[in-house]
Amino acid sequence: MSQTDLPVIYVTHGAGPMMFLDSPAIPVLGEVGRRSPAALWYSQLSKQLALPTVPKAVLVVTAHWETANSVHISAKEKYTELLYDYYGFPPEAYEIQYNPPGDVNLSKRVKSLLDQAGISAKLDDKRNFDHGVFIPLKLIYPDASIPVVAISVLKSLSPTEHLAIGRALAPLRKEGVLIIGSGSSVHGFEVNAKQSHAFMTELKKVLVEDNPQDREKALMNWDKVLPFARMNHPREEHLIPLHVIVGAAGSDRGQLLNPNVTEAQASFKFGI
Repeated sequence: MSQTDLPVIYVTHGAGPMMFLDSPAIPVLGEVGRRSPAALWYSQLSKQLALPTVPKAVLVVTAHWETANSVHISAKEKYTELLYDYYGFPPEAYEIQYNPPGDVNLSKRVKSLLDQAGISAKLDDKRNFDHGVFIPLKLIYPDASIPVVAISVLKSLSPTEHLAIGRALAPLRKEGVLIIGSGSSVHGFEVNAKQSHAFMTELKKVLVEDNPQDREKALMNWDKVLPFARMNHPREEHLIPLHVIVGAAGSDRGQLLNPNVTEAQASFKFGI
C-alpha cells in the first residue's frame, strides 16, 4: 500500500437504531445505546482514523442489502428519504435523518471496476440507504457532507465471490474513496459469551496477526476454521462485508479499532 491509499474498514453497526436511543444492554453485545462505549467510539472515529484528507466519497458495503446474481450499486444524486429496515422501535427511531449527496460518477466507476473483473453489477437509482449505511455514517460523519454510495452483498454469501469484489474495488483507495464494510463481528441470537469470546479471539488473530495469504485462506473457510462459527453467524450476511474489505485490503495488515468496547462489537482497519 502506498501512502496515498486510504484504509479500508469493517465496522459492527450495532443493533438496529439503538445507538440513537436509550437502549438496554443486550446479552453478548453488551451496551448498545446512545451513551454506550460503542456509540461514543463511533463519534470520534473520524479523528481516530486521521486520514490525510477528507474522503472524496464513502462506499459502504451493507449487510442489509442482498441481491441475486449481480451486485447492485446505489446511483442517486440526492437522498431525501431513508429505508427504516427495522421494526418494533419507538417513533423516534423512524425520525432519524441522514441525507448525504450521492455520487453517480462513483457509482459508474464501481460498476466499471466490477465489470472489468467479470463481476456482474447493476446501477440502482431507486434504493434508499438502509440502516447498515445511515447508522454508522450518521455517527462518523454527522454533517452528511461527504457523498455516499452503497453496494449490496450477493445472496450467495460466497467467500470467494466477496473477496473478489473487494479486490476489484481496491483501486478506489487511491482515488480518495473510503470503503467501509458494515456488518457485525458477532450476529448470533443464541450464542453465549463463552462461544462469542472463542470465536472473536480467533477472528482477531486471523485479521491482526496472520499474513495476507493465511488470512484469506481462513476467511474462505471461516465456518470450519473459527470456533463456534455457526453459533456466532447462523447466516453470514453480517460477516460477508468483511470479506469484501479483506479483498480490498490486499497485503495490508489489520488493526483492531475499538478495544474498549465489548469484543462482539469489534471493528477493524486495514492500511494507514
